[in-house]
Amino acid sequence: MRQGTDQQICLSLPMQLADALRAVPEGVTIRVEVSPGSRDAGVSGFNPWRQTICIKLTERAQAGKANEQLLRYLAMLFDKPVDDVQLISGHTSTRKVVLLRNTVVEEVESVINAAARK
Repeated sequence: MRQGTDQQICLSLPMQLADALRAVPEGVTIRVEVSPGSRDAGVSGFNPWRQTICIKLTERAQAGKANEQLLRYLAMLFDKPVDDVQLISGHTSTRKVVLLRNTVVEEVESVINAAARK
């Protein structure tokens, strides 16, 4: 998949998510790489070189709309209030770190793997 001049490589299952996830006192941080402006939204794979979870977004990266969609999508995916999902870094980048509060690494792995199979 190509996005501008930066080539994004996302592999499908089985995914080794442990390197993209980190337990913190508030919950779990997730390293993601987004593809804004995609036809469909959802988990599209895992980039083993960058150790990020790849997520497609339908919103374009304009005026924070893709970031908002990412937070809403993750809240929906994990059945959490949007307030439990926070963008920590990468506000203007395709590579981001998101904090998912009140969860554990095992739950995040299970939910993301299930979402990627759909």
